[in-house]
Amino acid sequence: MKNIAFFDTEVSMKTKKIVDFGAIKSSGEWIHEDNLSRLIDFLLSVDFICGHNIIHHDLKYLDTSVTKANKFLIDTLYLSALLFPQQPYHRLVKDDKLQTEELNNPLNDAKKARVLFYDEVEAYHKLPLELKRIFYTLLNNQNEFRGFFKFLDFSEIVTDICGEI
Repeated sequence: MKNIAFFDTEVSMKTKKIVDFGAIKSSGEWIHEDNLSRLIDFLLSVDFICGHNIIHHDLKYLDTSVTKANKFLIDTLYLSALLFPQQPYHRLVKDDKLQTEELNNPLNDAKKARVLFYDEVEAYHKLPLELKRIFYTLLNNQNEFRGFFKFLDFSEIVTDICGEI
């Protein structure tokens, strides 16, 4: 199994700083607290970092040591839109919240991102090879998808997309 961590942050809208975070590794080890240096250490110990909308949200608030550590990033938000286009929206379902005013639980959201990620991997494996090749050819250089293809060890370039359809 590949070494991957799923994480989520809660950011104060007033201070624009992380006030809570949660993360869980594929090994089952987890962390839920507000000590940012511990989160960074936790994430630096894996090869893949995954979450829902992490590329354009969560990672903006982390120390650049995580983003500059050559970690492969996987964002389930973009994969969800690609692999489940029939869904009307692609946000995580917050069924653990009883009231909308409650703060999100980032550890629960990290766990939900983990479930969604493995659903996305399964959906990708069910695609016809030609469509997998087309997706890879079009998206493998995009930050939102590069880590996913690396996780899958998929790298088949299509030279004639029209001939693949």
